[in-house]
Amino acid sequence: MHIHTELSKLLRPSLGIMLAPPVVGCINYLFITSGKPDLFAQALLGYGLLQYLLLLRLLPWIMQQPFTASYWAFSFGVTAIAFDAIAFVQRGLTGYIEGLAVLLFVAANGMIAILVLGTLGLLQRGKLVPPPLLAKSV
Repeated sequence: MHIHTELSKLLRPSLGIMLAPPVVGCINYLFITSGKPDLFAQALLGYGLLQYLLLLRLLPWIMQQPFTASYWAFSFGVTAIAFDAIAFVQRGLTGYIEGLAVLLFVAANGMIAILVLGTLGLLQRGKLVPPPLLAKSV
């Protein structure tokens, strides 16, 4: 028995925004605090990493939808999580976070490059903005 229908392929890329709340919250928390990131900041980053891994797991399913501008939903979260990890290192945390910061930085730059190239491709083909739906006359 199914209690819901599968999310439309057109909407799947918008799931990328799920990453933003914890990691953007972490950025804001870091701006209002000082010193080494405390347990709350680490929890926000940890939850962001969980969301990141969840989205990585869902990526093949999400990518069944060809590239559209809605893939930009990933940009906010991937850049914010990289910023968080770098800020943790700058604030004195050591260990695994140092390698993770580099990995997240490289991944964020790769993702933004893919988004830019995909968007340029859409522009070149004249498909960045979909045609308007024709309203039915009454």
